[in-house]
Amino acid sequence: MRILMFLPRHMRFGPSNASSIDLCVRDLVAASRYRDTTTVVCCENETLFSEVDVMTYSRAVDDSRRRKVAFAVDQVSRTSPDLIVVQQHLPTAAALASRTRVPVVLHKHNMIKAIPGRNLWSSIRRRFKLNQYRSLAGMIFVSDVCRKMFAEDWPEVRLPSAIVYNGLDFSQWRPAATKLDEIICVGRAAPEKGIKEAAEAIASVLKEQPGWRGRFILSEPGRFPAYLEEVLSAVRPLGDRISVEFSLPFAAVKERYQDAAIAIIPSKWQEPFGRTALEAHAAGCAVISSGTGGLSEIAPEHTLMLPPEFTFAHIAEHLRTLILDRDLRIRLAHSGHEHCAKKFALSEVAREADDFYDFAVDHRASGIAPPHPMKSQSSASASSRV
Repeated sequence: MRILMFLPRHMRFGPSNASSIDLCVRDLVAASRYRDTTTVVCCENETLFSEVDVMTYSRAVDDSRRRKVAFAVDQVSRTSPDLIVVQQHLPTAAALASRTRVPVVLHKHNMIKAIPGRNLWSSIRRRFKLNQYRSLAGMIFVSDVCRKMFAEDWPEVRLPSAIVYNGLDFSQWRPAATKLDEIICVGRAAPEKGIKEAAEAIASVLKEQPGWRGRFILSEPGRFPAYLEEVLSAVRPLGDRISVEFSLPFAAVKERYQDAAIAIIPSKWQEPFGRTALEAHAAGCAVISSGTGGLSEIAPEHTLMLPPEFTFAHIAEHLRTLILDRDLRIRLAHSGHEHCAKKFALSEVAREADDFYDFAVDHRASGIAPPHPMKSQSSASASSRV
């Protein structure tokens, strides 16, 4: 099967600055049985992943949806793929579906906002979106919570769908045999990520535990400068006992994860999946998680979970538990790693994606049906419909 896979605008498909979507796509394609016949189409970047075939377009094309769609249509005409996969962006997927005869699958990496039909304008917008969905051959969601929310908010849509988690090649993860007495927190420097609460908790606990250190690896530091300053103010009194690093390449993040004993995933919003938590388990960390959204699907039985309305004090309490109970810390680290190595093995996750690609090509089915009063439970099979 010949597949063209289009990334959204402003992605960074390379080892120096990849986003979570870039990493997910790289992993899925690299492990796919269609690896040799798949081309990832994306904007030019300072580096590019070498594991997969990549076709790039210029920044000028990336800055314009119209130019990007025109480029995409031209490449479809030139290469005659059997399937188009569009990551994340419904307008691009719908535009390609309306301009070609090739089936198009939309792979969503976040929650999809509802559009209630409360007035004429919102009804028009909703109908427009429904027509876009109608053009697709299928949809992929990154978690069960994402698919369920879509089914609740868009009951009229009838499309084949599948849940394809982010996966990892666990053979490439090597947790340190002797972990550092270090607490790590990785994420965007944004209020919804709970970084400030983690900073306050780590600073509080380190005052009681002189042998321990903290580490933050933060991306997008310029987006919320006032918030970042609050984070830095919380850790500044601890001096060099808490390191703060910005926008590191994934290889460096991975290395630091593998050395750390404890990882905090304090997200306050409904995470679509929560790849950071999966990476922490792969690295052999004992994990503290908020469990919001898709985080609840990763390894809840092998994680210390925070309450829904958590504060820094809740994080600090879990930190004290893990620091003082070495056996529990090691047990959670090992069991979380083993659980995730089975559930999120890249070979299995890629196979599930490939199976859905086969289904979409062989049984193209799409459409819009009237809303029904009883919303059926969605299953995890590739042939299920939302």
